[in-house]
Amino acid sequence: MKKKVAVLALGAFLMTGLFGCGDKVPAGTVATVNGAPISQEELDMNYNQFLQLYEFYGIDTSADDVKLEARNSMLDSMITQELLMQEAEKRGIAVTDEEVNTYLNDMVASQYGGSMADLEAAVEQAGMTMEYYKEAQKEELALNKLRTDLVNHPETVDVLKARHILVETEDEAVSIIARLDAGEDFAALAQEYSLDGSAADGGDLGYFATNGVTTSKMVDEFTAAAVALEIGEYSSTPVESQFGYHIILVEDKQAEVNLLEDAEKYSSVLEGIYRYGLNNLAASLQKTAEIEILIDTAVVPESPANDTQVEENDAE
Repeated sequence: MKKKVAVLALGAFLMTGLFGCGDKVPAGTVATVNGAPISQEELDMNYNQFLQLYEFYGIDTSADDVKLEARNSMLDSMITQELLMQEAEKRGIAVTDEEVNTYLNDMVASQYGGSMADLEAAVEQAGMTMEYYKEAQKEELALNKLRTDLVNHPETVDVLKARHILVETEDEAVSIIARLDAGEDFAALAQEYSLDGSAADGGDLGYFATNGVTTSKMVDEFTAAAVALEIGEYSSTPVESQFGYHIILVEDKQAEVNLLEDAEKYSSVLEGIYRYGLNNLAASLQKTAEIEILIDTAVVPESPANDTQVEENDAE
């Protein structure tokens, strides 16, 4: 059981911290990202880790479709991470060896009872050297710094504050709009009828961005309808989205906002950047990146050997 726990402890970092080590890759390229190579050896190692994580949670990894999904998902993740690491470098974001060592020491103290030997054993069991693992954690720390940088230097965006009432059918929405037209209170109707978590707060959604690269936004139908409303105006007709039918009340609109001028007021927008900014940034970068995949992603990968390991001289 202890070995599985060790793998799981490392597994927390698999989704973000073990994808690659920048351009320090061995020969045998499976993809390039703006000219930077991703190696077959790295892909195999990370694919192997992904399968181990699947198996820990009882997923049968013998099926071809599972192998294919795991390998292709891992390759996509490695491409995404490479894009973000390139952006971090453009912004002058770097991580020192001292920061990595401090991070590892803290992790050993909190997760491995103060035993660096136990962490090293877990890393070895996962098919890596400590040098490679340190490089992977350096990338993860760089991404954390990039995430913080997005919040500390947010883009200028348009914001909107709104309430809504979400119901299942158009007829329900039409009926509620009629009651609003008759003078009933929006917040009270939201508390009574709205289906989502904002109902308890009278449908209050707080501030959210209506544009921007790194910001999290409402679904397109909702945003378009809200932007079209004036302050104090509510939807005269139901707004349909994948979630149901909305009635929207706009309470404030601000254009070209510096979010840090009133960070408390716009905290929900800044929180959205922190939570989703990296994914949103990566999606934007991918639109203009030169990405070349050099393997047939429809071919089922071979099962990697359990002792797949990146050698010390390949990780340096």
